[in-house]
Amino acid sequence: MAENGGLSELQTYAIERPLKLGPRARDLKQNLVRTLVAARNAKKLQTSHDSIAQQVKLLDESKMAEEVPEVYHDLKKEKQHQGAFCIHGCPKNFGRDPDAPRFLRDDGAWFDFSIVVRESPEGLLLLAYDYEIRFAPTRAGVIPAIGTAFLRFDLNLPGQDNQHRDLRCHMHPGSDDILIPAPLMTPQEALWLFIHGFRPSPTREPRTAPQRDVGAPSERKSRMPTAFELAWLTTTAAKWTTKPTTS
Repeated sequence: MAENGGLSELQTYAIERPLKLGPRARDLKQNLVRTLVAARNAKKLQTSHDSIAQQVKLLDESKMAEEVPEVYHDLKKEKQHQGAFCIHGCPKNFGRDPDAPRFLRDDGAWFDFSIVVRESPEGLLLLAYDYEIRFAPTRAGVIPAIGTAFLRFDLNLPGQDNQHRDLRCHMHPGSDDILIPAPLMTPQEALWLFIHGFRPSPTREPRTAPQRDVGAPSERKSRMPTAFELAWLTTTAAKWTTKPTTS
């Protein structure tokens, strides 16, 4: 039996979803820029128009070889480099530095993304993406109902290890070490989700115990963290902030 217990059918179902992305990478990039500008105009983003224009970049094959050589190397290994493009929505931020370039939402959450596509006679082929959002600790003094520090949605390049684990398309729920199978999204769908999704309803009030959800989503109450969750967070924080003793 496979290490993952057998997710091949699930992953095949996700990966083989037909996507219509248009014929050219440049058009896709401009579409994403328009979505970000519209979000800025609707006050869903704090990032300025100028920053949006500067932070969304299109890298062709030659620029990929210079600026993201590891991605270019993997593409060339799989013979997918010809006609490939990378769309960067800010540089990768592995350290999750809030001062690095990013797209800042109106609620304080911030995100970036990266997409790899290849132009072909059949249209654009989606080869990879990663979208990561980090949630602000507080907003106007209110503890957010989002119970995780970050979320990331990944589609790994063909041939990488996660493909052989049937986890090429996955998400990370607040941990780089935990992978959950995820649906394949178009770049536009993922961007819309990161702009408009993952938001607690402003009309919800905290509730202290689990209860059956009834009524419209906006009428339901958010559940407060349980004692287990608070203890887990406290223990984890203590482990990583305690300095080792020296003899």
